[in-house]
Amino acid sequence: MKTVRAVVLAAMAAAVFLFSWFLRFSDPNGSFAGLTDDHFFYLVRGWQILYGDLPVRDFVDHGAPLYYYVAAAVQLLFGRGTLSELAFSVTAVSLAAALTFWLAARASGSLLAGLAGAAVQIALTPRFYNYPKILVYTAAVPLLWWFADRPGRKPLFWLAVTTAVGGLLRLDHGAFVGASVALLLLMLSHLSWRQRAGYALFYAAVTIALLSPYLIFIQVYGGVDSYMEQAMSWAARERERTPIVWPGLFDYPDGMSDAAREGEPLARTVAVLRDNAEAWWYYVEIALPAFALGVLALARDAGRPGWGPATAKIAVVAALGLILDAGFLRSPLSARLADPSVPFAILIAWLLAVLLRLAWRRDAWRAGVERWRAPLTAAALLTGAAFAFVITGLSAATIARQVAIVGVLEGVRVPLRQAAHVADTVRQDWELKTWEARENRPELITLAMYLNACTPPNARIFVQPYVPAVLPMARRGFAGGHADLRPGFFTTESAQRLTIERLQRQDVPAALLETGQSLENFRRSFPLITAYLDENYSVAGTHVFDERFGITLLLHKRVRPTHSFADLSWPCAS
Repeated sequence: MKTVRAVVLAAMAAAVFLFSWFLRFSDPNGSFAGLTDDHFFYLVRGWQILYGDLPVRDFVDHGAPLYYYVAAAVQLLFGRGTLSELAFSVTAVSLAAALTFWLAARASGSLLAGLAGAAVQIALTPRFYNYPKILVYTAAVPLLWWFADRPGRKPLFWLAVTTAVGGLLRLDHGAFVGASVALLLLMLSHLSWRQRAGYALFYAAVTIALLSPYLIFIQVYGGVDSYMEQAMSWAARERERTPIVWPGLFDYPDGMSDAAREGEPLARTVAVLRDNAEAWWYYVEIALPAFALGVLALARDAGRPGWGPATAKIAVVAALGLILDAGFLRSPLSARLADPSVPFAILIAWLLAVLLRLAWRRDAWRAGVERWRAPLTAAALLTGAAFAFVITGLSAATIARQVAIVGVLEGVRVPLRQAAHVADTVRQDWELKTWEARENRPELITLAMYLNACTPPNARIFVQPYVPAVLPMARRGFAGGHADLRPGFFTTESAQRLTIERLQRQDVPAALLETGQSLENFRRSFPLITAYLDENYSVAGTHVFDERFGITLLLHKRVRPTHSFADLSWPCAS
């Protein structure tokens, strides 16, 4: 029986992977050869490695060095361009969906409940570049469960590996996994305090040992203290720029739809949810872990007798959910709602199963609360039903649309044909020549075409504004150690002098600055850098791209233009 269940579980996980893969690959929604501009925030730094630069030594590492190396490795192993990155990211996100299904099915003891949890994660459509925010935790959760089942050094070693890898993908992943390990050690009451301390020391020692080669590298090229101060300062400014928001549930950012005003009450209610979906998702994701902990306090053995220390296993998932909510959910919500989806999906599946058990089985209740069973059951079921209604109302239309996009109901050939079409389109869009005759191309593509046509292939470009897709599309590296340099970041005298030193030893024929007040803010924030630019560069043109990005072009005074780039009327030297 167990063998049959294992085979069915594996088959369903494979189906989840394939559905997710064809869905996300068939609908990439990226304006720059299949990718969004925010995806290039990481890629432009990863692809800088292809020019011979290394994070920390040659350019600023924002706390995600392994992400950069993975991005570079994808290019080397699977081909230059956005198609290889798109295929890799889709595979990573889809693998995470399959693993989430497996974890949700294990937590709930139900394949159908596991499928429901995975469906919600897929409906939230994680951003491609955020695949570590999903994949790291699909690795951490089963290891936490393994340690809960059999406390020992072996599961702790692999948790340390996950912590180190997660931390190198982005610093906060290591911190969040580490916090989960610490909480689990506190939850396992059968362990003595001496055992807990021993396990904690072993885990910390292995984690530090695994990170030590990179820490030594950082110490050689600038110092660990400086690196951590820089990374923490960057994170703090990012939190200021993208604050935690408390959106109103009935704000209707795009106005109330006709469906929310007319029709049957049930249909109107669902329409109200969808009119302000981001706010409803936000509060559901925040409230669900707390509700799960409340239900956990009522259920004997977490409603999963025979699944080891089930209460600790579910409790650590709920705690992880609260940690990720606090760490990830900030503006813009549309880009971040899927980030804590691993514990969210697991808890959805578990709650589906345990609430039914609490409703129908007296022995599912924890001792001491039986006398309150009737009112507690009613309260738990009503609250669970409210969560189910909101989640289903928000997810159903998205899942239906996703099924239509994949075309899975139309046979095997449709998804394959769509994937082939997307691959051809992305491959074509990566080639700048194919954009020359297009009237509706993004103007930032025109800027990339200018840099590609009017600067040498080995040139570096100094870029001050946040336009991360331009240099990768132009096939050029960034200069000065910064892919963008916005006011408020890296403004100290030492940081400015380091940028200038890097500029002096690089071939930098052109610089892109902002315009108007933004340029004035840059000049005030970086007086040393602007003095260097004023001395060595001259303004060669300005243009507002896509009605959003005002760009000032500077050319080095040694550059001798030979003609004008027709689409921008900017001077061109090659």
